[in-house]
Amino acid sequence: MSRVKTWGMAVLLLTVACGKDDSDEDPARQRLRTEVLTVHEALKTLPNSPILHYQLGQIYRKYGVNDSALVALERCVELYPPFAQAHQQLAETYFEAGDLQRSEAAWTNTATFEPGHLETWNNLGYVRRQLGNLAGAEEAYLTALNIDSAFAETLNNLGQVYREQQHWEQAVECFHKAMAADPTFRGAYINLARLYEERDELDAERELLIEIRERFGRTSREGRYASIRLEEMSIGGS
Repeated sequence: MSRVKTWGMAVLLLTVACGKDDSDEDPARQRLRTEVLTVHEALKTLPNSPILHYQLGQIYRKYGVNDSALVALERCVELYPPFAQAHQQLAETYFEAGDLQRSEAAWTNTATFEPGHLETWNNLGYVRRQLGNLAGAEEAYLTALNIDSAFAETLNNLGQVYREQQHWEQAVECFHKAMAADPTFRGAYINLARLYEERDELDAERELLIEIRERFGRTSREGRYASIRLEEMSIGGS
């Protein structure tokens, strides 16, 4: 079933329900129907309003009706291509549906129309990495860091890309920068520890594991990981 037909069916079901006793209807569905029909009434007067189609997409997303949300958002950007927020919503909805190719394209459009938004580039890098496009992910992360060079999440993500490319020194540098930018960003500590393990740099790994355990506590997930790994290293005679 195409998305257009799915959207049409959703509207039909909502419209038909209007004439029924809704006393036993799920409250969330009642709110969805009311909000959708309000926008559809406005669309009768302004059928080519990108704002109204965007609002309709937002309503469907709020209630988890993602097929209909995609139809509305796609119509929105068809009517007004530079609508960066609509491209962002499309990117997120495609990603949630597991359609990484379309998500990547929508994040690219978002970045094109809103190039100064750091999280857009960070998300674009993440999706590209998931697609195996490490060079494209690196490019997106570097663009994000040109906007904010101390954004720990992007520094950590770029470190992961360098790690997968076996650019070890650059990866270590990124993880250290992420830790310096945000000492509470736990992922960077674990990723760096795993890099040291992969590289068989046991002294550096041991030192970092002890720091992780002391910084985040022995009972934290990271602390437990550090304790288990330290025990493995001890048993192995390392």
